[in-house]
Amino acid sequence: MDESRLELKVGALVLAAVLGAFTLLVLMGELSFGGAKKITVDFSHTGNVVKNAPVKLGGVVVGKVEDVELLASRRDAEGSPLPVKMTLGLTNDAAASLRTDAIVTVSSVGPLGESYLEVYSGSAKDPHDPKVPIRGLDSPRIDVVSNRLAKFLDAASRVLESDPEALTKLVRGVGGLTTTVDGVIVENREQLKTLASELSIAAADLRVLAATARKQLEPGGKANALLDDAAATAKVARAELPELSKQASIALGGLARVSGPLTEEDGQRLKAMIVKYQEAGEKVDALASRADRVLAKLEAGEGSMGKVLKDPAVYDELKTLLTDVRKNPWKLLWKD
Repeated sequence: MDESRLELKVGALVLAAVLGAFTLLVLMGELSFGGAKKITVDFSHTGNVVKNAPVKLGGVVVGKVEDVELLASRRDAEGSPLPVKMTLGLTNDAAASLRTDAIVTVSSVGPLGESYLEVYSGSAKDPHDPKVPIRGLDSPRIDVVSNRLAKFLDAASRVLESDPEALTKLVRGVGGLTTTVDGVIVENREQLKTLASELSIAAADLRVLAATARKQLEPGGKANALLDDAAATAKVARAELPELSKQASIALGGLARVSGPLTEEDGQRLKAMIVKYQEAGEKVDALASRADRVLAKLEAGEGSMGKVLKDPAVYDELKTLLTDVRKNPWKLLWKD
C-alpha cells in the first residue's frame, strides 16, 4: 500500500515537471502551435543574430529566426558579398501584413542586449511574395567603423605632426569663408530676393507647361493625335517607300538608256530644235493675238464684216432671202 502511494507521488511529480517544462518552452517561444509562414531574408552580415532569435513587428514578437545559412560565394547584383541567408517563421497575420517594400533590420535590447530582427511591413499596395527574398538592412558594424575611424585619426595625426598650424589655418579659413558669404548675402539681398521671385515664377510656369503638355499628350489631346498621325505616316512611308524606290530606279534606268547613246552633236541639235519650237510658239501667240483683235472689231461692228454682222436690216434681208429660197428654190436657177 505504501509502495503504491509512493509510485503515485513520483508519477505526479514527473508529470508536473513535464508540464512545467512544456509551459516554459511555450513561453520562451521554443514551441508554437499552428504552421508558421516562412520568409527568407538576405544579409551581408548576421549582426550577431543567431538561430531562434526573436522577430518583432512594432516591438511585438511575431516569430523567430528558424535557420541561419552561410553561402560564402554568393554576391548581389552589384558584386558585393551577400553570404547570409536567414529563414524566418512568422505568424499568419504578420506574414500577410508584409508588402513589396518591407524592410527587415537588426536591432538589440539595449546597447549590450540580445540581438533580434525588427520587421517594417511597408506601405506599397502589392503584398509581398513569400517566394521572393527580402534584402535586409545591415546593421552598422562596430569593427568596421572603428577601423575606419582609426585610419582617419591616424591620417589627421600625421597632418598635424607635419604642420601643427594646419588645424588653426582650417578654422581661420572656414571663419573667413563664412564672413565672406555673409557679406555677399547682405550686399545682394535685394538681388537674391528678385532671383528667388523669378525662380518661383519660372517654377509656376513650368508647372503650367507640364500640366498643358500632360493634357495634350492624354488620349484625345492634340499632341497625342499628332503623334498618332506621325506614326501612321511613318507606317505608310515604310510600306510604300520600297515600291517608290523601285519605280524611281526603273525611271532612272530608262532615262539612262535613252540618254546614253546621245553625243555632243545630238545635244546641239536638240538645243536648236528647242529654239525653233520656242520661235514657232511665239508666232502662234502672235496669230492668236491678231485673231482676238479681229474678233473684237467684228463684235464691235467695225469694218464691212462688222457692219454686216451688227446691222439688223442686213440680218432681216438675209433672213427673208433664205426664207424665199427655201420656198422657191427654182429662183436660184431661173430668174423672172
